[in-house]
Amino acid sequence: MGISQATSAVMIFLTGLLPASCHKQPASLKSAPPALAAGANSPNRDLGEISLTNHDDTCLLLSSGESCTLTPKLLDKQDVQITLAIESKNDYGETHDFAVTQVIAKAGKPLEVAVGDLNLSFTPHITDSPQ
Repeated sequence: MGISQATSAVMIFLTGLLPASCHKQPASLKSAPPALAAGANSPNRDLGEISLTNHDDTCLLLSSGESCTLTPKLLDKQDVQITLAIESKNDYGETHDFAVTQVIAKAGKPLEVAVGDLNLSFTPHITDSPQ
């Protein structure tokens, strides 16, 4: 299997997981702060401080039809790998744009990351998932 085929297969798989992950835990669904919604056309978004739980998806509504799913994975006490997926939908609920990236961050330290057309900045606070 070629690299482009493998990449396509991974993107299709992740696209299938994204809608399920946004509805899996409605308690973690958060609305965007008012300042974020007001600057919805800006490519720079400040998400502020975000509380994340190890291995649990957090879905943030960035604007009407646009959401960001963050999936953290603790690597050690301070380092965390965060997978960010940005999805925008058209008026019919169909996916219009989709972008995914992974970053390694320090828990409690500000982070800036580019995902698709957006530049996101936030401070991740990570808790380990209950056993």
